[in-house]
Amino acid sequence: MFSVTEVVTIARPRSDVFAYLTDAGRRPEWDDTVISEALTSPPPVGVGSTIHSRMRVMGREVDFDWRVTEYVPPGRMAIVSTKGTFPTSLLFELTDDGAATRVSATIDGEPSGMLRLVEPMIEDTIRSTLATGLGRVRQILESR
Repeated sequence: MFSVTEVVTIARPRSDVFAYLTDAGRRPEWDDTVISEALTSPPPVGVGSTIHSRMRVMGREVDFDWRVTEYVPPGRMAIVSTKGTFPTSLLFELTDDGAATRVSATIDGEPSGMLRLVEPMIEDTIRSTLATGLGRVRQILESR
């Protein structure tokens, strides 16, 4: 099992950052691994909502389904995979940092079978992708 946390500070109000990060349709804008993502349950988003993602993982396209397990605007959202390559969870925690917003994103994963052999590579890739993606969120939101 691995746990990856990346942090970024974005010069935008917390409500704006939360709305952007938790909008499934926006994720392909900032996360290079996401081909498409959409809410698959009726809006609005809340605990129990479901999301479907088509992603590029280790050179191939895979589908992930997610369930929202925590949703506390504008400070916290957690999702867990219900279908995918291996069990995965994602947690966004947002706090005020003066007039800016501090975003902490944590991805936990538990590869099994043959994927355990390449777990360090998976962890490094996720860390790099998450850091790059959060940097892109900062660029997008601060340019608005």
